[in-house]
Amino acid sequence: MDPIPESYVDLMPCDETLLVELGRVTWASARLHAGVRDAINRLDGASSDKPFRTTLGSAVSDLRKKAVACARQDIVDWVDDYGMPAVKQHRNKVAHAVTYTAPDGTQAIQTDDHSPPGRFLNPELREVSRVLIEAHARLPAT
Repeated sequence: MDPIPESYVDLMPCDETLLVELGRVTWASARLHAGVRDAINRLDGASSDKPFRTTLGSAVSDLRKKAVACARQDIVDWVDDYGMPAVKQHRNKVAHAVTYTAPDGTQAIQTDDHSPPGRFLNPELREVSRVLIEAHARLPAT
């Protein structure tokens, strides 16, 4: 079977007004992942892209384990207070969102379990980006 043409990307039903903010969430997640990778590498004393071969949540969990082993309570606190909440309570809700046709007729996304915020509009997506940016900014130096 031949692959569908690239032009079909433009035909995918979506709320185009959300695309910039969805991209911003993705970008903020990638920046946080890079920061977590760098922190893991500094704790390990060696450079590696291994943390990129796992999910962001798994990398944050790995960072916590390494911080405990290195007696870095500041990093453990960061994981508990900023890192993991940013991933589980914010980023994952967007990453695991499902599409549906909203009452206004647009193709929308909502949390997969219908938990708040439910439907993601630009303000909700911007808040997810803000939380991810704050987590990255508060990551302790290693």
